[in-house]
Amino acid sequence: MSSKLNEMPEKNCNEYLKDEAAALKAIGHFVRLKLLLAIEMKKCMVKGLVGCVEEDQPIVSQQLAILRKAKIIEGIKKGNTIYYRIIDPTVKQVVSFLAEKYNKS
Repeated sequence: MSSKLNEMPEKNCNEYLKDEAAALKAIGHFVRLKLLLAIEMKKCMVKGLVGCVEEDQPIVSQQLAILRKAKIIEGIKKGNTIYYRIIDPTVKQVVSFLAEKYNKS
């Protein structure tokens, strides 16, 4: 482990790691990961996400709700359209890395 992690008080370290583990668990689902990549790469609105991830609308809505509840994404409403963005900085880094890797393939 890094010296920075060793320097953290055990309580703070455990709380931090629990939060990060919860975020990783939330993004560990195949459809949620596809949604996050679509949000990061295409800035899709809700209607567009269904096509981007090739899943049925109820499944997309359910998975978006889980990501919102986990405070990983937020929806920004403009008129009748909702646009999503990733607000969790750790998740954003992971998804950006995956998007970059995917674009190189």
